[in-house]
Amino acid sequence: MNPTDLTYYWWIVVGVLTAALTMLFIRKTAPAEVREALRFPAWCVAVAVVAALADAFLSSFAPPALFRHLSAIGLSLALGRLSVLAFFDAGIARRLGLTAERIFRDIIQGIVYAAVGLLALSWLGVQLTSLLVTSALFTAIIGLALQDTLGNILAGLTLQAQQPFEVGDWIQLGDGQRVGEVVEINWRAVRIFTLDREQVTIPNSLLAKSQIVTYTKPSSLARQKVYVQAPYDIPPERVRAAILAAIQDIPEICSDPPPFVALSAFLENATIRYVVCYFITNFRRREAIASLVRNRVWYALDRAAIELPLPMTGIELRRPTSPEVKQQQVVEASERLLSTVPLLACLSPSERLVVAQGMRLLRYAPGEALVRQGEPGDALFVLEAGTVRVEVDGLEVGQVRAPDCFGEMALMTGEPRSATVRAVGEVTVRTIHRDVFRHLLQTNPRLAETFSRVLAERLEARRLSLEAARSAAVPETVVEHEPMQLLAQIKRLFALE
Repeated sequence: MNPTDLTYYWWIVVGVLTAALTMLFIRKTAPAEVREALRFPAWCVAVAVVAALADAFLSSFAPPALFRHLSAIGLSLALGRLSVLAFFDAGIARRLGLTAERIFRDIIQGIVYAAVGLLALSWLGVQLTSLLVTSALFTAIIGLALQDTLGNILAGLTLQAQQPFEVGDWIQLGDGQRVGEVVEINWRAVRIFTLDREQVTIPNSLLAKSQIVTYTKPSSLARQKVYVQAPYDIPPERVRAAILAAIQDIPEICSDPPPFVALSAFLENATIRYVVCYFITNFRRREAIASLVRNRVWYALDRAAIELPLPMTGIELRRPTSPEVKQQQVVEASERLLSTVPLLACLSPSERLVVAQGMRLLRYAPGEALVRQGEPGDALFVLEAGTVRVEVDGLEVGQVRAPDCFGEMALMTGEPRSATVRAVGEVTVRTIHRDVFRHLLQTNPRLAETFSRVLAERLEARRLSLEAARSAAVPETVVEHEPMQLLAQIKRLFALE
């Protein structure tokens, strides 16, 4: 065997060992999806090994240097691919603080392939100068045939140099028709995924010529708007306060900067348009958050007795119900509800009628807080329909279902709310203000003793349920009250002494 053959086989052995060690390194450090990319270099190494063995034993049956050319090209392709995988996908680039989009990786991969291919051909004795001169004509022909493709590549390079957006950003083209999340940036196009679960491929040349709106840059903070109309005769401050109170505890709305409500326009149909502006960081859920805002606004305006104006598109003839009849229906419904509430079972029919006449109907949206822990309370909430959950320091400790009531301690003793009560689904409640109870107690002082005994029993039952639910996680929240102590608090609050 001559020295040339020894050199050839030496470099084949070194190249195969290098490729094998590199593949082992990638399998140990790269994620599972990257390991699938090892199939191509593995096949190239196998081709190189088979060609080298064929050159050793079958070279007399083939054209000169055929197997050597084949083994050199296969091994060079394998090493070129493995070098890019090892650098970008096996963690070397990340440890050096370097990142590259797919378009740059593809270009680097092409350059590596070309370099190792030319080196392999040069090593095998091919004259590279004559090869490059001969390929110039073919390059010109290919360039003319691939003008659009080359334009997309150059536009992609320009986009990557400027970096107006990255993978994971939400963008919109100048036409305003497509809004989506960028899922891939390659040498030809950008792929976005819309909220309609559609994958849209946009050529880089089109992006380079379009106005691009990026919603998640320079930060993920994005302002959203919801428009609301209210009657002209309702003071704007009243509308603004009701809306802000409704959306203040939506978790996905940022508190800094805070949401605000602005008067947008005076419309011709005797209504005022308001714009509710709020900030979010999860742009993917912008439509769901906007729906939740509109939902909360409707319930808030309903509780504030602010009617949303309807478009006048026709004439409807109906016999109106008199206010007296409406009021009588409301009072009768309230009386029936009061008769089912254990706390108020001690009231006489005439006392229930007094309470029913002073009750107010309110509706709350799912997830909305009816009362908040630590706030003062001056009303008792009677559940007419729905379920609420009771939260203490952010921990759910129980639920209250209709027909029942809550808020009695803050109402009767003047203590702050001991828990936050939040609607599970849609909830309908009727509230009884403290002034109504003041009138009852001043008219019938013996009710104070009855209420104190019932409150003590309810508090003891609640204390036991809280201990079972929370395993004494917050033992100091519920304080034991004796009936006499509660009676003293009630008399002091309602000035019965």
